Amino acid sequence: MNDLVRRVKSFIVFDFPLQISVISNQFASTHECYQKQFAHWNFTATRKKLISNFWLRVVLYHYFIILGLAALIIFPLTKNWNGFLLSIFLGGMVGLFTLILFHYGPVYYSDFLPKLDTVIAEQESLRLVQEEVKKCKRSQFSIPTLAIIFYVFSKASGTPLLPSNDKSAELLNFLYGADKDKLKQNLSRLYKVSKLSPKERAEMQKGIDTSRSFFEALSLATARIILNQLEVKIHQTV
Repeated sequence: MNDLVRRVKSFIVFDFPLQISVISNQFASTHECYQKQFAHWNFTATRKKLISNFWLRVVLYHYFIILGLAALIIFPLTKNWNGFLLSIFLGGMVGLFTLILFHYGPVYYSDFLPKLDTVIAEQESLRLVQEEVKKCKRSQFSIPTLAIIFYVFSKASGTPLLPSNDKSAELLNFLYGADKDKLKQNLSRLYKVSKLSPKERAEMQKGIDTSRSFFEALSLATARIILNQLEVKIHQTV
């Protein structure tokens, strides 16, 4: 009952469409929907859509619901149908103009628009972060290469290779920021080189070739020996 009263009150005072969480959800769903249809759809276009939706759907829906409720209350008391309809029409037009001027307009400029622009700023920040992450991933070594580089460092330092489990994958994830499941999978391959499929051997060979360039840049002579030994193991499985 309390929830129903709260919803009715929220509808009457017109504060639900002005909640930033509602605006944020509408923005995200609208932007995603139109991006699927148009490849170059942008935030400015979504902003215009939400502004249009605010006036043509939210405001009009809210006003005509209130007008309809008022008409239902007055309806049983009227005897002159023509006068009733005319008064509803004229009163409705005057009421709409008055509310736009003194209520809908002010909350649109002082509340809705600032919150909408805040949501857009947040979305733009998230997009920039995502673009930076994509750039980092493009410049990062492949996961097989990362696993082999870790393998070489372990061998060169005399440190035991991490076991192939979730804890090890999580540690490598902290180090590389790569997918934990794939890190675990590639770590597991280092323990069962003799059982690798042709595709897995090809991926490991590519990782070895890339690792060579990395260790040559570091001038780590030991790495060449370790990589050669690993490469021999791979070819022995053929």
